[in-house]
Amino acid sequence: MNERRLAAILIADAQGFSTRMNEDEVTALAAISACMEILERTTGTHGGRVVKTMGDGLMAEFSSVVSAVSAAASMQARISERDRDVPPKAQFRFRIGVHVGDVMVQGDDLLGDGVNIAARLEAEAEPGGVLISSRVHEDIDDKLDLEFKDQGERQLKGIARPIRVFALQSETSTPHTSVAPALPDKPSVAVLPFTNMSSDPEQDFFADGLTEDIITGLATVPWIFVIARNSSFVYKGSAVDVRKVGRDLGVAYVLEGSVRKAGARLRVTGQLVDAQTGAHLWAEKMDGALEDVFDLQDQVTEAVIRAIAPEIQQAEIEKARAKRPGNLTAYDNYHRGLAALHRANPLEAADYLDHAIEAAPEFSKALALRSWIQTLKIAWLGMPNHESIKTEGLQFSEKALLADAGDPETAAYAGYTLAFFGADVKRGIGLVRRAAAACPSFYWAHSSVVMLESLHEDDPEGTIKRTYEAMRLSPRDPFLFRDYVSIMQSHRKLGQADQQLEATRLGLQLNPNITVLRVGLITALVDLDRLDEARAEGQRLLDWNPTFSAGKFLEHAKSFQSTYNHNEIVRPRLEAAGLPA
Repeated sequence: MNERRLAAILIADAQGFSTRMNEDEVTALAAISACMEILERTTGTHGGRVVKTMGDGLMAEFSSVVSAVSAAASMQARISERDRDVPPKAQFRFRIGVHVGDVMVQGDDLLGDGVNIAARLEAEAEPGGVLISSRVHEDIDDKLDLEFKDQGERQLKGIARPIRVFALQSETSTPHTSVAPALPDKPSVAVLPFTNMSSDPEQDFFADGLTEDIITGLATVPWIFVIARNSSFVYKGSAVDVRKVGRDLGVAYVLEGSVRKAGARLRVTGQLVDAQTGAHLWAEKMDGALEDVFDLQDQVTEAVIRAIAPEIQQAEIEKARAKRPGNLTAYDNYHRGLAALHRANPLEAADYLDHAIEAAPEFSKALALRSWIQTLKIAWLGMPNHESIKTEGLQFSEKALLADAGDPETAAYAGYTLAFFGADVKRGIGLVRRAAAACPSFYWAHSSVVMLESLHEDDPEGTIKRTYEAMRLSPRDPFLFRDYVSIMQSHRKLGQADQQLEATRLGLQLNPNITVLRVGLITALVDLDRLDEARAEGQRLLDWNPTFSAGKFLEHAKSFQSTYNHNEIVRPRLEAAGLPA
């Protein structure tokens, strides 16, 4: 017997995809792939599940109507933000429909009126717009800072009764965008996503993985400033002016290239461009067997280093070579897991990493990344069984460190896990700090150091300064909300409620489903004597998470080593906002 349940359904579809495919198949496929990554990642960061993708669109399920509508608005904002960075032929506009209703579960698929009405709403939406049903509108009333216009009743195709619909008009909050930064005082480079030139679009993950490993290799060289993956990947699927990329990201050089995989052979091409003049400084084509993929990527990394920092001696160049797993199956699954994490889908990532570890049990990076996912099950997903999740996370962390504690990525992810769970805070922070010191452009490590400092140490002014320095490494990163958590908590320690409120709002614009940011918003409003607003935000928090209580939330603060007493300071402010003790 098929299960039935109530669910909020979001359906998104690209306008004119078939026409664009007929006009320029290569550009259309690359552009739609980049857009779909944005849609899938936004689904994950808003607590949704991608039910299925349809090539040029997707269907997603949310347990919360508020989260579904917030995700829809965020999707359009993110796509619009991408459009500012790419030429018109690489842009797509999406129609989105949202409805809440009864659905029937059939395997991994969903059927029923809830799905049918969402699909019809999507078809009626304007390109770039969001159309919701009156039932959805009632459920989100006064819970989101979004404006909707009543479009009256519509007779939707295949739906017996007329449906009253509402169209999204504008967002009162827009995604944070960074001012073009100044060039750093050392050679700086952004590595654009390498283009998959193979006929199989499924091989995109392979090209992405190669790009990420080149970024990681370059980041180990102290003389080079490297922009992090998530900022450079904004340009995936589009032909861009490298001079614009240089201005947007604040770098002197841009590396671009392609990967062609045919059978057991690989061809990697790369070119380094001066972002100020557009001049080509270096170009090379490398061929090899698939089994030599690690040697090829090391060749690209070494050639780039030689081109932009010729004074670096060969001994230093060798430091750019990261240790690689000796098993291609493990390598494939590891990078598929990374791709899932970049779509904010930690459970899918965990599955791929488990396969990688099964194929290569001593694969330290996979073990360490898998340990970090255990922290996300609590911090992002709010899963129960905290003790079992913690135990498994610490097991993965220790196995990773035993396999290769000298690898910076391994040390950073595994160390963060140790500190997050309070198992060995001093050792954990030390590991992350050493990884950051060894890799000056390893954004995640630098961001995680200040995150841990904001929890365990008493230097809020220094933490704020170092957080902004970390953000400079990846100014367009979709996970910058982690940095705003650090800034928010530091301003709270300093008693700077106005600055705390600003940091919190910026973080919530990037990801509205982070409990600690919602709490930060409420406590700042209380400190500013804006009690009515604080109570309204408290009610929104309860609507989003009916099981929330101050006591449960503050459980995670018991392992913090800072002298700042979260229980004494945060609890009364949450209770003043009407939240349960």
